[in-house]
Amino acid sequence: MGTSITSWENVSAYFTFADNPMALALFTVGVVAIVGGLIGSIVKHENEAFEAHK
Repeated sequence: MGTSITSWENVSAYFTFADNPMALALFTVGVVAIVGGLIGSIVKHENEAFEAHK
């Protein structure tokens, strides 16, 4: 496996908000919300499926 990146010059183009703590915090909160919502949706679906099976 190789990579097309041959130099670290202008690396900030790849990590545009890595030096911004507020953006990282918002990104983290967004990811936690998405994962939490997904888990909640799965739990709801499974509970309904088990109730329908009884």
